[in-house]
Formats: sequence, structure tokens, C-alpha cells
Amino acid sequence: MAVVCVFVLIFVPNYAQYQLSPLAFQIIPQFNMDAVGFSALFSAAMVTGIVLSPVSGLLCDKFGVKRMISIAAGITLFALVARIFVSDYASLFACMVLTGVTATFVNASIAKIMGSWFSGRYIGIAVGVGMSGSMMSMMVGMSTSTLFPSVNAIFVFTAVVAAVGAVLWIVGFKEPPVSVSTVGEDAEATGQDASGAPSFSECIKAAVKSRNIWLIGLALAANMAAMMSVMSFMPQALVAVRGFDESVSGAITSVVTVGSFAGSLLAPILAARFSDQRYFLAVLSVIAGAGTAFGWLLPEGLPLSAGLFLTGFCTSGVMTVLLAIPVRLPEIGPKYAASAGGIAASMQLAGAVIVPTYILTPLFGGNFVAFYQAAGAICLVMAVCCLLLPRLREDS
Repeated sequence: MAVVCVFVLIFVPNYAQYQLSPLAFQIIPQFNMDAVGFSALFSAAMVTGIVLSPVSGLLCDKFGVKRMISIAAGITLFALVARIFVSDYASLFACMVLTGVTATFVNASIAKIMGSWFSGRYIGIAVGVGMSGSMMSMMVGMSTSTLFPSVNAIFVFTAVVAAVGAVLWIVGFKEPPVSVSTVGEDAEATGQDASGAPSFSECIKAAVKSRNIWLIGLALAANMAAMMSVMSFMPQALVAVRGFDESVSGAITSVVTVGSFAGSLLAPILAARFSDQRYFLAVLSVIAGAGTAFGWLLPEGLPLSAGLFLTGFCTSGVMTVLLAIPVRLPEIGPKYAASAGGIAASMQLAGAVIVPTYILTPLFGGNFVAFYQAAGAICLVMAVCCLLLPRLREDS
């Protein structure tokens, strides 16, 4: 049930974000924004994560994931209801910022949640299934947004979905009193009572001192920089460079989300078959970089679809496996997993927001070929970070 709850809850804020991309041609004139403004709006839900991810991890380690994520889900629901009634860019941007609160808390604590119910390499598979909610939201948002009669109609529908997700989490998720995981040398009881919860300073010290957490965070930052570059501007790039129709470009871009969904489910299973996952992750990173740079330029038809599918599969696959690693590290374990995950998530979202919006877009503007080549090159950073991670034990 924990996996189902995480899947649904993480679907909601990501769906609210990714539904915007196919609607760009309606939203940009309706709210009077330019390309940089739309890129900022698209990534606004991640701004919260950059600032709050470390804090959210600490709060989840201290007070428990159910309590803190329940509060976060309420804030996201409020933001999505308010979004229905706004009429100016600043208000819409503020609503999208608050929408990201739930994703912030879930991303920071997902390794801790799954580490409480699963052990060893099964944690990665559980994280993959849970994170596939994000990938499913991309697929649904990118492929169905244009079917709604208006922007306001899809905003209303999303608010209803958010209400369902919040209720499911509050009613359906149960926090185990003791971790069933044997992960790490410091793995201890994870009951969130007053006597068992670690102090804030203890959590911060354990997370900050871990070299591996910084490597994971940097790899995730490169991963999301590439992914967000694809998801933000791919429909517009296909129209401007390839000459596709607007509706067709959205459908083609949704192939990336199908690949992402498959990658989040299958990559952890494939990774579990390798005695050393580092090389598997490095290979996926290189393929993701090549796909980001050149996949969208392949000939129309099967080559284009296959290239975009593989790009989504590899990018999402690397991210999912990386997110499960903190709880398996000996110096972190389930006790500090949310705090460590919060630091990594903050770096991940910083890459997602800063690189496409404030570095690549100003540098390359409407030159989509150069834009995506630069985004693809960033994936090489991800490959190097993966190779520098430690080899995990079979039972860790």
C-alpha cells in the first residue's frame, strides 16, 4: 500500500506541472509571458524543492513521513484550487511554487519510506514503482492536456485529482513502527517517537559529511537539467525546426514520457542484476546524453519514436536508481535517509530550474539544435558521478 500511496501522491504535483508544456501556445498569450517566463513557470514547482528539500528531509526524519507529507499534500491542494481563479502571471507563478511542496517532501523521503518496508536491492525496485507516478504524470499531462476545452477546465480537473490523492495518503498510508530494512551499519529502529528520533544536528551532520550524497546530488542535478530541457521546449523545437504541427509535436514529445515510465519501472530491475551498478548507470547516462542532443533530429517515424523513447528510458532509469541509493549507504541508512535525500533532492531541483531556464535558454535562445546539444553534454557529468560512487554490497 505504501508504494500505491506514493505513486498517487507524487503523480499530482508533477501532473500539474507537465500539463503546462502542451498548453504553452495558450498559456503564454493568456498570461502575457515570453519564453523565459514560461520556462520559469514550468519549473516553478521545483523552486520550492530547491529551498525546502533539506528542511523537508530533516522534518521527516524528526517527526515522521506521514505527518509531514500530509501537511504538504494539504498545501498543494490549496495551491491547485487557488490556481483555478488566478488571472495574472505572478499569481499563477505563486500557485505553481506552492504546488511543489508535496513533491519536495516525497522526493526527499522516498528512500526512507521504501527502506522502511523493503530491504536490499528491492528498495530500488519499490522506489522505481513509486517514482513511476511522476513519469505517468508526464505521459498523461503531455498527451491529454490539449483534449480539454480550456486551460481553466484542466486546472479544475487537476484540483479534483489532488483532493483524491491527499485523502488516499492520509487514510491509506501506514508508517511502520520499526524498519524492516537491514540496510547500512547505522540502520536502527525508525519509529518516530520522542526517544527514537534523531536530533536535527545529528541528521545534518550525517548527511553533509557523506561524499556519496554530494555525488548523487550532482548526478541528479545533471539528470534533471537534461530531462527538463527536453520536457520544457521539445514541442516548440519540433514545430520550429522540424515543421511539425502543434498537436503532433505534443504527441511526439509524449513518447519521451512513455520511455520515462518504462525506465522508472525496468531500470531498477535491470540494475539489480549487475554486481556493480556503477557501470550500468554510466552507460545509461551516456545514452541519455546522446538521445537528448540528437534523438529529436532523427527521421520521422520509427527512428524518431525509438530515439525519444530511449532518451526517456535512460534518463528516468538513472534518476530512479540514484534516488534509492542513500538509504543503502552505510553512513546513512534509514535513520538519516530523508535528511540525506533532502540535500540530494535540493541539488537535483536546482539543476532542473537553473540550467534550462537561466543558463541554456539565455545562451542559445531559439537555437534549439545548440540548446539540446549542450543539454546532452551535461549528461556526461552524470556518468562521471555514477562511476565515482561506491560499489554497494549485495545485501545492502
